[in-house]
Amino acid sequence: MQSHFRPPRAPGIPQRAFDVLLGLVLGAVLAYLLDHAIAASRRREREEPVEDPLLLGRVRLALSQTIADPRAVEVRVHDGTVILKGPATGEQIAEMITCARRVRGVRRVENRLSPIG
Repeated sequence: MQSHFRPPRAPGIPQRAFDVLLGLVLGAVLAYLLDHAIAASRRREREEPVEDPLLLGRVRLALSQTIADPRAVEVRVHDGTVILKGPATGEQIAEMITCARRVRGVRRVENRLSPIG
């Protein structure tokens, strides 16, 4: 005697429609759980302390890919806080702050940039 398990279904809904609906719900739950697991992993990465010299190198590299002349900006790092100082346009300031915040290990960005033009 073979037993087949079938989940209970609402009356009046054809089995195929129920299976599709169940698949969509399970897929949404799986996507939700996976998204939260990835977000938690990223939070842990950001919270891990990174040595200041390594963080300085990461920020300078990221800035070199964002603005034309990254040497025009002074970058300092202290306990995970990135300090940006120097002249820049309003657009560059926004780009540099966003760029520095995205670097893994950065806890805070202190804007000491001077707007020009």
